[in-house]
Amino acid sequence: MNAYLKKTVATISLAASLALTGCVSTELKTNNKYELPVEFTTTNPAMIFPVSLHGVPGNDTEVGLAITAGVAGKYGASVISAQQLYSVVGNLSWTLGESIRRGANKGDYQINYYGEQIATDLQYSMDKLTKALKSSGAIKDKDFSFENVIVLHVDSTGGIPVPGVRRVTAFGGIINVKNLEVISYIEKDLVLGNDQDAILAQMPLEMNAIVEELTGKK
Repeated sequence: MNAYLKKTVATISLAASLALTGCVSTELKTNNKYELPVEFTTTNPAMIFPVSLHGVPGNDTEVGLAITAGVAGKYGASVISAQQLYSVVGNLSWTLGESIRRGANKGDYQINYYGEQIATDLQYSMDKLTKALKSSGAIKDKDFSFENVIVLHVDSTGGIPVPGVRRVTAFGGIINVKNLEVISYIEKDLVLGNDQDAILAQMPLEMNAIVEELTGKK
């Protein structure tokens, strides 16, 4: 089957699955201590924390880079991706996202609520990531420290199986790292084409939409 036909079949299957299952989005949850929209600027850029993917078809490394490149491409120099430094944070990529999810769904936005280890690990990882980004030249100001971090995560989900597609739950939050607080959080159930080419085309669009909602601009 050639590439064009594969994409056509994936698109048809995806459309059929959406008709059957829909795309469920939770309401944007916000910390009332912060005003929306959240602004990212070239002088105060946000970091995209290394993204963890569970249940997404295809190559995790390629999909993760495609997602973060899509966000960075949309926001330009006002967002800096740390996806290439995934190995630096290890399992925190997963535990941080899951902790945000549990806390925000209970209305708790303080990172310390999730346990001292998460807060400590986040501060330690942010220091290492920032130093690495400075060493690589991605950050020019040697005194710069991040204020906002975008955390994105994708997890497998249940549901009726449909040939040619995969259902996942995508979620994300914006964290004020200096205060160790979640500013905003949202999650969505997505139906993805079960094909590497389809995933690489769809996931950056889906995650960009999540980031846009998190900033309060959508």
